[in-house]
Amino acid sequence: MSKKKLEEFIIKLSEDSQLNQSYIENPEAVMGEMGLDQDEIKAIMSGDQKQIKKLIGEKAHLIAIIKLMKD
Repeated sequence: MSKKKLEEFIIKLSEDSQLNQSYIENPEAVMGEMGLDQDEIKAIMSGDQKQIKKLIGEKAHLIAIIKLMKD
């Protein structure tokens, strides 16, 4: 997945309550359905900010969204 697609997924996740609920129930399945590859899914599931930053760069607001969606 491209950096842009990953960013779009994260933003959509923060805006779409139904997608967010599905993500809470089964995050790996939702990420797979949205087209994230295994490296991206692994990085997000781990919560490892260094790995996530490698994927999306220094966009702190996106990293914060990922952390909020996991909690």
